[in-house]
Amino acid sequence: MPEFSRSEARAMAQCVTGFIAAFRREVAAVLAAELRGVQPVEVNDLIAEAALVERQLEAKTKPVRVHDGHAPLLKRALIEARREQARAIDGPLQKTTDGQVIRMLRRELQLVEHLMSASWFADVVPLRIPSLTDYLSIRHAEAASPEPLHLLPREYDEKFHILEAPALFLPDLAHYRRRCRFRGAPVAVVYADIDDFKAFNTRHGETTVDRDLLAPFMEAMEAHVFGHGHAYRFGGDEYVILLPNMGRAWAVDFLRGLQARIAGSSYRRIPKGPTISLGLAVALVDTALIDRELLERANAAKGHAKATRKGSIATFEGELFRDADLVIA
Repeated sequence: MPEFSRSEARAMAQCVTGFIAAFRREVAAVLAAELRGVQPVEVNDLIAEAALVERQLEAKTKPVRVHDGHAPLLKRALIEARREQARAIDGPLQKTTDGQVIRMLRRELQLVEHLMSASWFADVVPLRIPSLTDYLSIRHAEAASPEPLHLLPREYDEKFHILEAPALFLPDLAHYRRRCRFRGAPVAVVYADIDDFKAFNTRHGETTVDRDLLAPFMEAMEAHVFGHGHAYRFGGDEYVILLPNMGRAWAVDFLRGLQARIAGSSYRRIPKGPTISLGLAVALVDTALIDRELLERANAAKGHAKATRKGSIATFEGELFRDADLVIA
């Protein structure tokens, strides 16, 4: 049975209140507008359960206890609260380098993460909430979405014009996470790094490496990803791949195919081509991380792959994406 101190119960109640307000706005109100005021039973049941949970969290007991049957709703509310709070502070965090300001901005997020660290949280499957696509076709649900569902015009890496520009990545990820959520589908984010890239530059020179290694390397990556997702050049030896509707097992097989394709490509005057280390972070519908955090976690997994075994693929076990959860696939 989930138990909370009085202060934790107040914080948990705020999460439930925020979650149900967003649900009313994004699901209940949209369905009412699309279906002439008809409100499905499941929608009303969820709103009623949330009200009951809020009352339990207001109890004067020490500790405050919530019935086990409501634990899935609590977990759902925490996941949604963490995403919302992380989004709220993401912009300010990108503007400051002051440690004290960063700590202050992250304080509210840390409270939610503290609640998520409780033992009951890991043992519970989050509540599946009614979705627009339970009652509307996917096309009508997407059309009714308050957020636009279209990709930005394509731009390409300014040096080679082979892979897509890095500025497109976060908007693209947001786009695909919204569309995949309608379908209950995952999104895979991959961070790729050419192993021992400096040695290639030292041995062959930057001009030769650009022409005879990087260009065919990126052409091989673009060809492999074509029709499955997007590939972006983030720097001289770092690349990011976005694979909508691709879960962990499929993504690992796909990336092993990419490694084989790169190894088998021709690099003109360079006798032996590169290997790549890859970090994989797969966002499920229930993943609590925001878009920038997924990129950071994929980057951390890439670092683990390079440190553990160059040319490997690293990813995460479980749902929390901690460094302790990193494994070689």
